[in-house]
Amino acid sequence: MKWFSKISISLCALALSVITASACVLTIRVACPNDTTRSGIRVCVDGVDCALTDDVGVATIQVPGFGTYTVCVDASTLPAGATLSPLCQKIKVISDAPPLLEFALGGSFCSTPPPPGPCWLTGGGTIDKTKNVPNYSFGGVVYPGCSAKAADGGNWNVVDHYTGLHFQGQHIIVDGCSGVPTRSPKVTVNVIDFHGDGIVNSNGGDGSDTVAVTFEGRAVDNAESGGGSDMLYLKVMIGSTVVMQIGTSADAPATITTGNLQIHQTSCSN
Repeated sequence: MKWFSKISISLCALALSVITASACVLTIRVACPNDTTRSGIRVCVDGVDCALTDDVGVATIQVPGFGTYTVCVDASTLPAGATLSPLCQKIKVISDAPPLLEFALGGSFCSTPPPPGPCWLTGGGTIDKTKNVPNYSFGGVVYPGCSAKAADGGNWNVVDHYTGLHFQGQHIIVDGCSGVPTRSPKVTVNVIDFHGDGIVNSNGGDGSDTVAVTFEGRAVDNAESGGGSDMLYLKVMIGSTVVMQIGTSADAPATITTGNLQIHQTSCSN
């Protein structure tokens, strides 16, 4: 316990003193409202880098720090029959867990939804607030059922603004999907359980204080647009010591304050 207390103090101190060294990963999805999408759509962060979407329409790009970025989709790489307007969006990154940025395709390409496949999760938002600062910010993708090879099962980021800890779920496994059907998007389940391993360090730090962790989580997609309805449970551990927890248990997750948790069942290849 004393060993962990020293780690916590060190992480919190670094979170306050090394703010400018941050590097964050933006998660961008390009898809129709009914989840129809295509791999190979080119997405660029102005002045930073570009990436191609995978089978579920997701691209990830690392940005050098906090600030406002312009993200654009290359129209020449859109599938035949797909339209997109606007082609660019701005996103403000204020923590190491930026929200998911979504581009909604339109046109005849979106006329037929894909058949149901394995369930997966996209999400981003905040939970609770103290003195106008969220207690937690979260964002990312959980999708081993569709793209297990992409980012080793996805990426799930949570920042605890009280302690200054930044959790990164780096190797994710979906344990199961359950619950009731939902309409946006139209799927047969609304609960996803997952676990894996990753790291914690200081929000905005240089990574020198990184510690390996394991985690378990559950997301519940209750309604659109999510804030005040959707629910999240997450327990992050160093050995048997809990270093971050959202919700009391998987059966009693916390309700998100802003943002959205969305469960998908898109037909795609691994």
